[in-house]
Amino acid sequence: MALYLLKPILWNTRNYIGPSGVRASRESYPGQNGFGHEEWNNSPNMAFSEGKLRFRAFHTEGVKKAPVDEYAGQCFVMMIATHGGIQQLVGVAGNAMYLGDIKHEAERKRIAKMLDIKDLWRDAWALPGVKDRFQQDEASFRRRFSGELTWVPNWICPDEYFLWFSEPVTLNAQSILGSNWLPKMFSGYKALEHDEAATVMNSVPGDQRSKKWERLMDAMLSAPRERVPPSTGENDDAPATTRLMSILARVGQGSFRDALLAKWGGSCAVTGLTCPELLRASHVKPWSSSTRRERLDPCNGLLLAAHLDALFDKGLISFDDAGRMLLSSRLQSDERTHFGLPKGLRKKPDDSLSAYLAHHRDKLFVA
Repeated sequence: MALYLLKPILWNTRNYIGPSGVRASRESYPGQNGFGHEEWNNSPNMAFSEGKLRFRAFHTEGVKKAPVDEYAGQCFVMMIATHGGIQQLVGVAGNAMYLGDIKHEAERKRIAKMLDIKDLWRDAWALPGVKDRFQQDEASFRRRFSGELTWVPNWICPDEYFLWFSEPVTLNAQSILGSNWLPKMFSGYKALEHDEAATVMNSVPGDQRSKKWERLMDAMLSAPRERVPPSTGENDDAPATTRLMSILARVGQGSFRDALLAKWGGSCAVTGLTCPELLRASHVKPWSSSTRRERLDPCNGLLLAAHLDALFDKGLISFDDAGRMLLSSRLQSDERTHFGLPKGLRKKPDDSLSAYLAHHRDKLFVA
């Protein structure tokens, strides 16, 4: 299970490579200081390497009571900005880890040092609004900026799951949440359901659906249905990047879905549907009751269209050893007709898949 956060940040007219001097309410940090730390989110200064891996650091204001530590490495942060009466998606970070808590301060310091961001104060000081707020006192401003450097990288994620849009994407609050506005306050957030998060991502126009967009969509679609507990023991004192990659390895992020796509030729195991956004990598034996090997075993999976995945997950359909679909008595005749059921697997299950299907029939299927 992933945590999808819709997070407001300050609007920026320089595509977030540095502060742009946009005004904000006086109650907010940008309003009081003339800039926001998130205004460097798209700057090359926020990228860093550790070992052979590439990461991105980025910033948002705090997340209050959002259970981000419980979902470390499983957060998808959708950053939006409000300006001129519209709200736009400006960036998305997937498989992210929040480092804003006081217990992560040492790690933020370490990452801030790797980023070499101590001279970014010059970008902010060049803004007339910043000079006005600090009464032209450069030394005072530099002390303030230096004291807050470790707060800048309060999120990290793998670089391959960090997407910043060349053109912000205008969002429709009604289609996402059924309300007139998405969250506006920098200190606030909205936790989204999976379908709401998918609506946000599907708002991105075709010409901006890059490889990173596809990778993020795939990561959202293949996220486990259950929360992956944070690791304990020998990894607890490791760098945040090590812990993050350990979590992704345990989840098998991407690899399970990739294996199922290959196994079923990129199409639904039942209908043959090929639209990636509508395909789900479904565990036969649930993730929560599987061993680590079983969680990553493609024989413990079916690539199913979204409606079939939902029915299979709730035990309303199953399959026998010949691949024939079994229907629960809870499915009414009109519902069966609506979905065109029953309809069996496109190929007969092998012995390994049959063993997992037997578990599904025994433990989950509602006869």
